[in-house]
Amino acid sequence: MKIILIEDQNLLSTTLRKALEQVPDIEVVGQSDKASDAPDLCTRLQPDIVVMDVFTREGSGIDYTARIKQAFPKIKVLVMTGVEDDRLVEAAEEAGADMFIWKNTSLEELTEFIRYAQKDYRLFPSLNVDNGKKASFSDLDLRIVALLAQGKSAREIASELYLGYGTVRIHISHLYASTGLKSRAQLVAYAMRAGLIRLD
Repeated sequence: MKIILIEDQNLLSTTLRKALEQVPDIEVVGQSDKASDAPDLCTRLQPDIVVMDVFTREGSGIDYTARIKQAFPKIKVLVMTGVEDDRLVEAAEEAGADMFIWKNTSLEELTEFIRYAQKDYRLFPSLNVDNGKKASFSDLDLRIVALLAQGKSAREIASELYLGYGTVRIHISHLYASTGLKSRAQLVAYAMRAGLIRLD
């Protein structure tokens, strides 16, 4: 996968680039601290994914996300920020972003998010627990939540369900995003109250 990294914090940008370049199937082909550079970089370098900071030295990452998606609909855009504000999540989704992530995301999670974005997986987390969202749980989601309720770790769940560890982490992240919940306890309680799982 070819990645363009737009990040205005030089230390973070350098750290991310070095870390991502250690991943065998990822190549960072372009980098800038200005969102305004992104369209030209996309034209010249034809990346698979753009990792876009919300606030940059020149231009809003969300505004330039909309421009990229209009001009290059096949390029995936992951918007990221350290500013925890649901309005930014909503704005990024409206701009056509494929995924929204927080900067406190681990490198392992970021790598998985990049891979899943390429597979058309979408993630837009909410900070508001009482946002009125009603989640739709698949059979696999319910099996994962039931195992979470048993106190199993993501690695243990992956082993039991014969899934990749990253796949389980992505499913759990999606469940948090779709419900607006923030913890395992909240997620399990939500599923129990809705009658989706039982603790026998």
